Amino acid sequence: MAQVRDAISAPKAPKPNGNYSHVVRAAGMLYVAGWMGDDPETGKVVQGGIEAQTKQAIINIRACLEAAGSSLDKVVRRRIYIIDMGEFRKVDGIWGEEVREPFPVSTCVQIGALAKEGALVELEVDAEA
Repeated sequence: MAQVRDAISAPKAPKPNGNYSHVVRAAGMLYVAGWMGDDPETGKVVQGGIEAQTKQAIINIRACLEAAGSSLDKVVRRRIYIIDMGEFRKVDGIWGEEVREPFPVSTCVQIGALAKEGALVELEVDAEA
């Protein structure tokens, strides 16, 4: 029997800027697209530095999870892509204001650039459906 994959669109999240879905449900899990601090109305990265971008990325992730019938409490894996590793504690601190223990596993990688001009951080999560 073939495995079923469902693409889920999140009306409250920014439109994807490429050929990808907001969320894919497969094998009881949700795989959420990576989000920078994109404003859902303009599609542009919000102003205010890494803190504002992280908060907006979490809002976008929450919108995707809710559209799929899930929540931040069901996140099991988080990935952070960051321009400056020195900013990690700020990103993680903001994440900690939104998510409670048990925390998901996490990876953080410093990268050279992100897909949108001015983006400083991108968050990506996998969650229980």
